[in-house]
Amino acid sequence: MSFKPFHVISFGKQVVFLLLVTILVSLSGCSGRRALPPGVVRLRFSVLGEKNETDLAQAWVNAFEKEHPNIRVDIEPVAGMGYDMKLMMQSVAGTLPDVVFMADSLVPTFTKYHVVQNLWPYIKHDPTFNVKDIYPQMLETGMDDKGNLYMLPRELGVVVMFYNRTLFRKAGLPDPSPNWTYADFLRMAKKLTLKDSEGRTIQYGFNANYYWPGLWGPWVMSDGGQILSKDGLHSLLGTPAALKGLRSLIDLVTVYKVAPIPDPSLAAQGIDLFAQGRIAMQPGVFPSVPVYRATMKQFDWDVQIMPAGSVKRVVTMGAAGYGMSSQTKHPKEAWEFLKFILSPQGQRIMARMGSGIPALKSLAHDPCWRNSKLPPKNLDAFIDSLKYGMPWHDTLAFTNDEVADIVNTAFDKSFTQQTTIAKAFQDADAQIDKVFAQEKSLE
Repeated sequence: MSFKPFHVISFGKQVVFLLLVTILVSLSGCSGRRALPPGVVRLRFSVLGEKNETDLAQAWVNAFEKEHPNIRVDIEPVAGMGYDMKLMMQSVAGTLPDVVFMADSLVPTFTKYHVVQNLWPYIKHDPTFNVKDIYPQMLETGMDDKGNLYMLPRELGVVVMFYNRTLFRKAGLPDPSPNWTYADFLRMAKKLTLKDSEGRTIQYGFNANYYWPGLWGPWVMSDGGQILSKDGLHSLLGTPAALKGLRSLIDLVTVYKVAPIPDPSLAAQGIDLFAQGRIAMQPGVFPSVPVYRATMKQFDWDVQIMPAGSVKRVVTMGAAGYGMSSQTKHPKEAWEFLKFILSPQGQRIMARMGSGIPALKSLAHDPCWRNSKLPPKNLDAFIDSLKYGMPWHDTLAFTNDEVADIVNTAFDKSFTQQTTIAKAFQDADAQIDKVFAQEKSLE
């Protein structure tokens, strides 16, 4: 799982109408596909256009078609930034693929615009599909608030703390304990932050993407705060309980100086300070594992469950997965393909390609993703984190482009100390509530 949030966009009826006109015009120039042999069904499979995603899709298709010679699956890559927009346009135009890539953050949008359909009827009428083998926490990421299931998760997705054991040992520190707290984390971060003879910091104890709700959301909740009102209409980032968690996060940069001031340009340039050994601890997800195995061979590194806050331990949890189009003319074949992706064979294909941890409990200790000869050694941290998981739905409201910009501005003002943390996020709450109200009026 990539945990990259898709920015949800609100559409009024007039916008949908314009999209319909646009797509109908664009479809007029589409050429037909070559004919299939009699008795062969063609499925269209929509995936992200990134190479790792298309490679994974192709591996699944190759294996599936060998077992199902009567089904042909055509892969349709779509650029990530325009993915949700394209599928909503296809839904309006009636040209949706049969099986579509999804992420938990897309479930509300894709159900609202009728992109996908409820999968429970297929599961309940298919005794060969063992839904109980899927981690229930992951299965819930594909559900709406009524319990309807629109996405089958392809992976177990949680955030853990990656740490550089080589730097820990140089600092005389043991590995973080699975029971560690924020106080333990801060103590270690201070000892792992080093300066040169001229007082310049050459190594930091911690770094993170502070603008990601998957980081600050659980950080707030671990200190007893909430980020969103129960009715979903009000941001609570400026409330005292939420500010406690936000302050403990921001203070790492401004007060304790154990983390660098955020610099988005580094990520844009592909610079990873953790991989360079200039950062000792950094939150991450399993798809980072094959990357660090390739780029951190000079270091010994591992992972641990995220530290507990002053009230409890909360970990971001989410998944990517796949749904069945609401417009498919081949539901039986589409279900067979979805079943294959979630079968032990399909899950092993994904795991061996380094794309994620299998979503099946029966593969928790399978060698397809557990390699004892390579780091990290503590792979149990991923599975053990499930008990502390916070579903992505809790932070979904903050992935809206406009809302995200407001939150990011509050963080920037706090990091640069243009104003107090309290004022920055109280001002943000007022602006976010206006966006929420506007969205509500368009429903």
